[in-house]
Amino acid sequence: MLDYRQAARRVRRSVRTIKRWHKAGLKMSTAPDGRRLVEESRLLAWWRDRMTADPVHQLRLRRQDEAVAPQKEITDG
Repeated sequence: MLDYRQAARRVRRSVRTIKRWHKAGLKMSTAPDGRRLVEESRLLAWWRDRMTADPVHQLRLRRQDEAVAPQKEITDG
């Protein structure tokens, strides 16, 4: 289980982003001491869904694939 700070560090986002995700529906539980906690697997699934839907992330992946493709052609030829 990860608190806000640990969750933010795990997915390289800000604590504010994790809190926003919680308000948007990310399921979190409350520890006996009052801290909000999220399971790592649930956090990563939420993060993957966000990345899949993010056009900027998709563009980065496309550019990365395009940069690798010419290198493959050079080594094959």
